[in-house]
Amino acid sequence: MAEEFVRKEHFEEFSLRMSERFLGVDKRMEQGFAHAAKEREQNFVHMNQRFDDLKESVNQRFEGVNQRFDSLEKLLNWHNRIVMGILAVILAAAVKYLFFPG
Repeated sequence: MAEEFVRKEHFEEFSLRMSERFLGVDKRMEQGFAHAAKEREQNFVHMNQRFDDLKESVNQRFEGVNQRFDSLEKLLNWHNRIVMGILAVILAAAVKYLFFPG
């Protein structure tokens, strides 16, 4: 029956060791959380940089598209002028033929 009980000194030593272990675990957990927070901040910085690079790339592509549309608009304006000129000549010839015979 005496083997079922623990001496007070042994129990105090056991309690002290357990408290030290819990404090050690608590410190490690705090360090782990601090490290995770630092990693998360670094990931946010990296992600923001990648988004900025992507935004710059998209803006450059849209600038190229805008330049292409500007050149296409100039080409269509030139084409419209030629078509209008040809139609004006045809209309003038039709007016002369219909109203001024001979």
